[in-house]
Amino acid sequence: MKILKLILFCFFVIFSCEEAEYSLDNPFDPENMDLQSPALFFHPAQINTVIDTIISVELYGLELDPAAAAHLDIRYDWGSVTVDSVVPGPFFTGQNDPIEITVDEQGILSIFIYYLPDMQTDQNNGGTWSIATVYFSTISTGESELLYGSNTILRDENNNAINIKDFGAGYINVE
Repeated sequence: MKILKLILFCFFVIFSCEEAEYSLDNPFDPENMDLQSPALFFHPAQINTVIDTIISVELYGLELDPAAAAHLDIRYDWGSVTVDSVVPGPFFTGQNDPIEITVDEQGILSIFIYYLPDMQTDQNNGGTWSIATVYFSTISTGESELLYGSNTILRDENNNAINIKDFGAGYINVE
């Protein structure tokens, strides 16, 4: 019986020590998006959905410097989707929640987010975080490309523009 237990133990040890094989090619990982940081991108970068559905897209910053405010100029095809709401993400959250103002005008979504200063700091720590989440309703079939427009800018506590080297695109396919 001891020999059988020893054989079983050796069998499990030998086969349980095999290295796992992982595929590190998730297209939604920032490292696989061919973006040069600091960058802004959409997560997920592509959504396939149907009519009369509410979907969410996160507006993400990749390795951003510390910031105190952002104007996110989002362009989309307003014929196939409409904006339901926008919710600030954790990028600008500190001791209190950020202030967010949204203006949606026929395919141009302007989001203004401000870090609310506290006794410790006047800006966030930067890094890779969700800046905001946009909730869209799908209203007709077609593809809507999501782009960051030329008015997109982040600013630090001294109102200096923060360098953004790359902007990712997103796609919503409604069937």
